[in-house]
Amino acid sequence: MIDKSSKQQMENSLELLNSIKRVKPPEDLYQKIELKIENAKGNLISFTWVKVAAAVFVCVFSVEIYLLSNQDQTSDITELIQTADNTLYDE
Repeated sequence: MIDKSSKQQMENSLELLNSIKRVKPPEDLYQKIELKIENAKGNLISFTWVKVAAAVFVCVFSVEIYLLSNQDQTSDITELIQTADNTLYDE
């Protein structure tokens, strides 16, 4: 059960779509688009540099883990060494 008013509204909407006219783009639009794409490609970081940065990060992270794991051993040695106290006291 469709109302005649809703059918009429639909036909009016479709008639509006039929009234749309084709627009001709400017002649140099394609060249502008290509130029923007080329400029965007120039701003990207190459995959080689990404791999180098990842390798450096892994190396630094590995060194940090190594130093932190060996820190416990050095703290044990420092507990055994007595520090000299050369302060003078007023008696």
